[in-house]
Amino acid sequence: MKKQLLTISLMLSASAAFAQNDTLLFSDFNSDPSVYMQVGTFPPGISNDTNWYSYDLDQLADGSSSGRPGEWFWTQPFSDNDTAAQVSCMGSNSWTNDGVTPISNWMILPSIQIIDANATLYWKSAPRQTPRYLDGYKIVVSTTQNDLNNFTDTLFVASEYTSLNNQNAPFAFSSYTFNPGATANPLAPFIHGWDSTYTEFDPASDSSRMIGRLRPFNVSLAQYAGQSIYIAFLHDDIDDNLIAIDDIRVMGTDPTSIAENDLDFGLSVYPNPSSDQMNVKFELASAGKVSVELFDVSGKLVRFESFGTQGIGVQSRSISVNGLAAGIYHLKLQTEQGVAYTRVVVQ
Repeated sequence: MKKQLLTISLMLSASAAFAQNDTLLFSDFNSDPSVYMQVGTFPPGISNDTNWYSYDLDQLADGSSSGRPGEWFWTQPFSDNDTAAQVSCMGSNSWTNDGVTPISNWMILPSIQIIDANATLYWKSAPRQTPRYLDGYKIVVSTTQNDLNNFTDTLFVASEYTSLNNQNAPFAFSSYTFNPGATANPLAPFIHGWDSTYTEFDPASDSSRMIGRLRPFNVSLAQYAGQSIYIAFLHDDIDDNLIAIDDIRVMGTDPTSIAENDLDFGLSVYPNPSSDQMNVKFELASAGKVSVELFDVSGKLVRFESFGTQGIGVQSRSISVNGLAAGIYHLKLQTEQGVAYTRVVVQ
């Protein structure tokens, strides 16, 4: 450590309006992502790749005694608040005891087709510590292939800790230097904890090391309308500690789908893509019977699963996609209160 420290296609008429709130990609990392993520595999540099990748380009060893992986890895959130509400997330470690060489840990999402200016990327992030030893990261985009050299666009930057300049006031953000540095707008670049929100006191440490809570963000993808893109989360700090990423979602217009119900029931499916089991997560305002139907792109029903009567609140049930041909499918959640749709990928 530093010394200072993711149509139903029912033969719709050509006049049907495209949806503007389709889930194009989603993962909440509540189940082991190694089912669909190529961990430790160098991205192949191709177009239209449906795989996720986690790769440690720098190959620097963990500087702590924990033996943490070099690439992005599946872990629990850091704060007590998040641990109580979240099952798991993705983390990355920059503690290398090398004060000069930046790490280069890449989490690359599958290829996403951006139809129009309605697309938006959503995610959450949290550092293990702030302000001292604060980890930052970047979100970068490739408009061609998932070759690491092609990620030339930067969508978002979170700053990292560089030094503590005033030892007498270690709790004040003004006592620190961050890279990139703060501007007149402290959220550009973003510095976790700067506005005194989404932090939690760490009783095992001191006032200079607050624990970061998962904070929601979003950024428009309108500039990529008409293109297929790759999005990557790049952890490129110099010798700090840990950063967490969770609930990655891309919303936008899917040309093969109808509009999703405004009552979306918090519908999410993970892992997505999958070749075996998919977990269907949803939330009910009142108890009732629930079922799931899975359609191929021609509108043919290929799977049906009755979940029986489900209670109020958040529920999670599984559906098998084992034996289905690889490709895009459309999942319909049927409840007594209405329906919701989302797209899933079988690989």
